Amino acid sequence: MIKYKTKEWRCEPEPRIVIIECERESERCVWIDGKRHLKVTDNYIFFNTWNEAHEYILGLANNSVNRAILQLERAKGLLVNIYGLKEKI
Repeated sequence: MIKYKTKEWRCEPEPRIVIIECERESERCVWIDGKRHLKVTDNYIFFNTWNEAHEYILGLANNSVNRAILQLERAKGLLVNIYGLKEKI
């Protein structure tokens, strides 16, 4: 059976969806070359379809951009506050 594995996308120069041939699967594991692998880890997730894998990494990328935008807005606010500082006598 074919599964689609997302690699940890932040560590790669570009996001990766790897096609993997699995021998069998259970609710939480897949077997590849006779070895058991968890379907979900911190570094990868196995999906049943390419579209599911794509939606997952797209969501991660969107979240990353949203966090960066929020961080930028906070930094801009701090900068405005620093410009507005007056010496206290």
